[in-house]
Amino acid sequence: MKVLIFGLGLHGGGYAAASYFLDHGHEVRITDLRAEEDLKNQVASLVNRGATYSLGNHRKDDFLWADVVVKNPAIPPSHPLLKDARVVINDFSWLFSSPWIQEVKIIAITGTKGKTTTSAAVAHVLAHLGVEAMQCGNMGISGFTVLKEFEDRRKQGRDLPVYLVCEFSSWQIRDTIVALAGAMPHLEICALTSFYPDHLNTYESIERYMEDKLLLFGPFVKKAVIPQIIARRVRQQTGLDRKRIRPSDTTVPKELIEHPNLHSAYAILLSLGFKYREVLEALGSFTGVPHRIEAIGSLRNILFINDSAATIPEAVHFTYGNFKLLAVHLITGGTDKRLDPNSMVEELRQALSVSLLGGSFTTDKLIPLLERENIPYFGPFDSMGAALEASLDSALKKERELPDLQQVILLSPGSASFELFDNEFDRGDQFRTLVNLLILAEETARTDTDGAPEP
Repeated sequence: MKVLIFGLGLHGGGYAAASYFLDHGHEVRITDLRAEEDLKNQVASLVNRGATYSLGNHRKDDFLWADVVVKNPAIPPSHPLLKDARVVINDFSWLFSSPWIQEVKIIAITGTKGKTTTSAAVAHVLAHLGVEAMQCGNMGISGFTVLKEFEDRRKQGRDLPVYLVCEFSSWQIRDTIVALAGAMPHLEICALTSFYPDHLNTYESIERYMEDKLLLFGPFVKKAVIPQIIARRVRQQTGLDRKRIRPSDTTVPKELIEHPNLHSAYAILLSLGFKYREVLEALGSFTGVPHRIEAIGSLRNILFINDSAATIPEAVHFTYGNFKLLAVHLITGGTDKRLDPNSMVEELRQALSVSLLGGSFTTDKLIPLLERENIPYFGPFDSMGAALEASLDSALKKERELPDLQQVILLSPGSASFELFDNEFDRGDQFRTLVNLLILAEETARTDTDGAPEP
């Protein structure tokens, strides 16, 4: 079979797809608009195994050559070259077409924000309770990687995991439903963690965005977990009755009141039949995921938080609520996604300092808002180092005035990242690296001082 990887990407999904088909003896070609130097490590490894490639452009001949096109979810289905494709798939559609998928219980999770944390929390609790679960999807684990694991286990006579926790972006939902012509496998639980305006740079309206999300809630779903505020809309579009829907935010125990990022996971696990006390105990040892309210460390009384995955203004509002009793220095801004910044205006007002990362959202939306509200700011800066330096200078100045004040330097951009960074993970990784260097320098200086001989 001839397989074309349409968009190798930087997160490993295209690489996993190419590896899977090469392992099974198929011909593989790769096409990506990025230059070879951007993808050289991935490409070199695949070429050594027999793949060919065309980088920097897409050629019609490659699509006419292919029996199957594996489409990157970021590529719109309206792309003109797709009309020349015989079959278009993604990792979920290929995984869900496998006979092995009938042997596992699928938990499907989507939402504007919170889906990765929810997926990780559910998998953590299941493991804590002695029930094996695998994760895959939008968090960066390809369905092809999972399918390869399933096939290897079957060859070795080993059991498959009991649960498969699948995280879906709206694009992955759309592509999966289209590729399978709606013939989805049975889903044990389907959850929507939250819904806010997002991706309006790629969707024509918020309604279209919602429609793609709710495609996941079809007749193949046994139970649904959703916020109460949108329950009526979900019932209207999907036909799910009240008996099959569990609100994620109406029966929250007191132990989780201040942890809204865990409400959906808690409701999912109760819907699976686990007891609330054992779920709460297991959630107590869940430490979160990178780039999502990630506590990196402290420098004296200054706590550094990496929330780079906050790519919409509402996410800034959500995250800031965890630190509203502390003195916050906010690093924010980036690339526009046609979103309104007003949902984060209160946080901009409350912050002790605001340092701006450069980008179209910053220039076109944030700076006019800040100037209209008479909110001072630093920047915009063209690097993470410069933005962090401005925030740290402001925090250290405040520390000299009030030495016991608990402060937070919070990276919560409220926007995309592509003008300065490869993606939001690169943005968060740079922040984490710089913070760790600051903390190491402080510890080294303290050690040198402590070890110095008395005069």
